[in-house]
Amino acid sequence: MFALAGVAVGLILYVAAFFITAPTEVCMTRLTSHMTGSEAVVATSASAGKQWVGIVASRCQWTFATGPHAGASVSEHVVEWGPSALAIVGLVVAVAGVGSWMWFRTKHINVARADRG
Repeated sequence: MFALAGVAVGLILYVAAFFITAPTEVCMTRLTSHMTGSEAVVATSASAGKQWVGIVASRCQWTFATGPHAGASVSEHVVEWGPSALAIVGLVVAVAGVGSWMWFRTKHINVARADRG
């Protein structure tokens, strides 16, 4: 029973990690890092979104109207390490739950065989 609870908790943690992200904030931080000095940089279009790639990441895309990157489009895949750590912990808990369930089942089957033998 504890093994199945571990699997459930692990999967809940994994999925929750993807919902606590804020791709817009992450992308705005990345956009300001592209601005150099006092140059005015205007992004004519920007988009941000979550990516489900096993770890938590955001996809950031911009097209610049002014500044040193004028006319250029930038696309970045930004890993969010805080939520990614939570997702990894969730996966570890889920795998540990499955492993303990399999170990318990194997032990239970071996005991049943010994009783018959």
